[in-house]
Amino acid sequence: MARCRCGKSGAGTRIVSNIVRGMRQNCVDVCADPVCDTPKVLSLQAPLIYDEIGINLCATFALGSDVPTEYPTATTAAASLLGLAYTYGEGNVLVEAITGRPKCYVVTLSNLTATFAVNLYDASARLVTTLYPTAVYLPSETTAPTYDESTNPDSVELEIFAPYGIAYDAAGGTPTPIINNVNFLSTGNFVRQGLNLYAIPKILDFDTDDSTITVGLTLVLQSLYFSGYRVSSEGRIATPKGSLATPEDSDCLRFVAGDLLDLAIKPLELGPCGSCSGEGKTVCDEPSPCSSSAEDDTIVIPGIAAPE
Repeated sequence: MARCRCGKSGAGTRIVSNIVRGMRQNCVDVCADPVCDTPKVLSLQAPLIYDEIGINLCATFALGSDVPTEYPTATTAAASLLGLAYTYGEGNVLVEAITGRPKCYVVTLSNLTATFAVNLYDASARLVTTLYPTAVYLPSETTAPTYDESTNPDSVELEIFAPYGIAYDAAGGTPTPIINNVNFLSTGNFVRQGLNLYAIPKILDFDTDDSTITVGLTLVLQSLYFSGYRVSSEGRIATPKGSLATPEDSDCLRFVAGDLLDLAIKPLELGPCGSCSGEGKTVCDEPSPCSSSAEDDTIVIPGIAAPE
């Protein structure tokens, strides 16, 4: 049985986390014998939105295909946005600090090229084809085909609260303020610290005769930062299992047809720890739900087969 000691342990510059040290003082050394259970509180690193602002735009553009000729059975359409492409600089996208207001920034959006996946369906809702047109939203030139003073102007300025700063691209030697585009492409389907921009499309009109489509686009600009939080837990997810084979009398088949394996070691509930006396003390001879020590001090590790 482990001995409970309140004195200092170790020497030199080794620093032990307060949680691990506090639990060891209460006779539980999670480094040798992890505690398996479902914690009541989870310590998470979460992406938190500090501010956001959105606008609606609308544009009509060609699908890039002669629909009546190539897809005469197409009657309806559905669109998803794959991503936005833009460049930085005057007349495009700019991120600037506001003088005298260091926690806020003004973001100028212009020349956003949207790439769509447009599914065409027939009268029986069967997929006919998928087209991938592009359209420029907030075109800097008023002569652009998608420009409209009221529904798709040449640019917009959005002011946003970003208390911990913005992200930068360090390529080229001079850091440049950037906005991460959250999309459905493999290169952008994630959020980053700083400013994030994402869009949601809606088809407003599908003209089969002219092979054009009208898409309303909601743009949302967010300031986001990762931060550690303690949240209440209602337990782990019970993952439903699909069976590959009918159970038979063999170890492999019984395993394949059996319950899913699950990780059981309990995350530490970060926070003030108890002392060697009082309510916070752990009873030393309580066995851990996920591992135990036999009388010969053999350590049993979850998931590791013991020698016969």
